[in-house]
Amino acid sequence: MALGHTFSVSIAAMTPAPAPRPKRRKARWLIALAATAALGGLAYAFTGAGDAVGKGFQERPIACSEAMYAMGWVLPDHASDQRCTEFVGGLAGHTQSGTFRMRRADAHPWLASLPGERNRPDGVGSDSVAERKEGLALGILRPPGGLEADEVRVDVRWEGEDTAVVTFETFDY
Repeated sequence: MALGHTFSVSIAAMTPAPAPRPKRRKARWLIALAATAALGGLAYAFTGAGDAVGKGFQERPIACSEAMYAMGWVLPDHASDQRCTEFVGGLAGHTQSGTFRMRRADAHPWLASLPGERNRPDGVGSDSVAERKEGLALGILRPPGGLEADEVRVDVRWEGEDTAVVTFETFDY
């Protein structure tokens, strides 16, 4: 055994090589990109909301049969002079209104047949149709159709011996 040989180990060889440092430029660029995307999304959201509030309701004509269907109702037979409108947007949601003519004799039975929870003010009959000198009135709370209206008010005005003018309006509170 020769004592002249020495064994030496370098400490540098025993420690693992340090991990490469992430490039700071790349990290800063990714942070800037993420911040831009987030701010852009917020700006888009606020701009869209601002447009909806600024424009308010957008009025557009709709077939009265379609408006009635949306409330779960059926337009009376022989309805004429139909003018119905829907209002979309704004803060109040989606509402509809309209007017049409029908036979006066059919007005009370038609109103009495409309499905939905009845608003029963004092002095109305068991069918919740209010009879007045100038016509009829009915209030329905939450009609069964897909419109999701909180209330529908229907007003019937006698126009002559044979004709009635029906007006309706939905409310989304």
